[in-house]
Amino acid sequence: MSVSVNLTWDSGLKFDAQINDRTIQLNSVDQMGPAFTPMELFLVSLAGCTAMDVRWILDRQRQKVERFQIFVNGKRRDEEPRAYESIDLEYVVRGENIRKDAVERAIRLSQEKYCSVMAMVRGSVKLNIRFRISGGNKPDEKFEYKTVIP
Repeated sequence: MSVSVNLTWDSGLKFDAQINDRTIQLNSVDQMGPAFTPMELFLVSLAGCTAMDVRWILDRQRQKVERFQIFVNGKRRDEEPRAYESIDLEYVVRGENIRKDAVERAIRLSQEKYCSVMAMVRGSVKLNIRFRISGGNKPDEKFEYKTVIP
């Protein structure tokens, strides 16, 4: 499977990225406007990839998810290249009787097997992964995900 992107310069540091009939605007952090920086889109890609995996796996485990979110934050190096040195991911799963082991398994499978974006950063970025489960009248339960990924 291959993916083709047509990146066209607009002005300054602004570019239009076109994939088939969809377009995303890119710009530098100094001239943002409605555009995204490439580094922001990387975090979106990582979160989107693992979110789709985890949601699909939770469905297969018959977990009745009412709401699902991922919060992601990346810390970049101070010197060039300003790559991410660490990324925090927090999965928030809401629903009645959501099992901790089901969420842990879904995250593990996404991180270690299914998420293609994660496979590209494995070993080069420190990941801090947490998850919360909430449902009914119970307070949120917060957990640290113990990962083998450096």
